[in-house]
Amino acid sequence: MDKVTQANIDETLPQDMLAEIFSRVGQDSSEQLFILKLVCKSFLKLSDDPLVCKRMSLDRWDLVPWRNPKIDYIIRRCYFFGNPNADFRRGLINYFYKFYTELGLCLLEEAANNQIIEAVYVYGLIMFSSHQVEAKHV
Repeated sequence: MDKVTQANIDETLPQDMLAEIFSRVGQDSSEQLFILKLVCKSFLKLSDDPLVCKRMSLDRWDLVPWRNPKIDYIIRRCYFFGNPNADFRRGLINYFYKFYTELGLCLLEEAANNQIIEAVYVYGLIMFSSHQVEAKHV
């Protein structure tokens, strides 16, 4: 039985299949995705695939990446490709920190519609506190 090498994996599996695998790794753990990026240059290139950025978990980092341009770049890239976790982060920052309430609320609603649990709670609380949603008596 031949030993499977890195070159064989790159050559035998289609790029879209590898991107799907990488996106699932990044969805579960961004730390594991970064370890995967260190394997070879082709894996590093694949880790920047739009599908990977769209699904990447952002739970590892602080809400606001203070003075860290690398993390800020990753979060902006995820936001650009429609990552719902990035929408949630940008929504919180815009609503509570920058006071762009309309944009922040729109981003929070988008994240809540994509089943980001934290966004569902925050968006629900904002809507409830602004009397746009009535409490249901159970």
